[in-house]
Amino acid sequence: MEKLNQVSIILASAFAGDPFMEWLFPGEEHQNNVQRWWDYIAQASLEKGNSQLEIDEERTTASIWEKPKFEIKKNSDDEGLDAFVNFIEPLVGERLPTVLQALYEVSLEHPDEPHWYLQAVGTLPNMQGKGKGAALLGPVLDTCDAVGLGAYLESSNPRNVPFYYRLGFEISKELILADGQAQLTCMWRRPRPVEC
Repeated sequence: MEKLNQVSIILASAFAGDPFMEWLFPGEEHQNNVQRWWDYIAQASLEKGNSQLEIDEERTTASIWEKPKFEIKKNSDDEGLDAFVNFIEPLVGERLPTVLQALYEVSLEHPDEPHWYLQAVGTLPNMQGKGKGAALLGPVLDTCDAVGLGAYLESSNPRNVPFYYRLGFEISKELILADGQAQLTCMWRRPRPVEC
């Protein structure tokens, strides 16, 4: 439980000022709602059973990866969706339909082929720019290369795109959401050849 809390605290701090989070949770309760978001996402990820939460030794950088799915589920996870709607409705209020539509559009962009999905990576603001994010992501990206699987993410902040480029990701699509009020950059990383 301690790791779960640390992951959500680090991510909430790292995503302070993030453009997508600013759109998702405007107003006075912004930072509290961002913290609630990452508390929920981290907990839900663990409950799904196919996620990997990582934190560095210094407890300054955290990530949430979703492991590859080798079967496409035909039926939606109604129980999970209901829980998510119950969670987010008090945070977004009357904007609920717009927010749900935007998140649905994001979900449609996920590749069908098995891949690792980087839900989030973040470093405490005072420790950013020191290679901590790349170091934390490295082992999973090495695994992707070793087994020949791609990796996918949505960057919620345009200033982070060069960071992902350096890790081998390429832009697959620019998503404009909610009539231009929000934007995400979808990125795909092909597995790199493993040197012997």
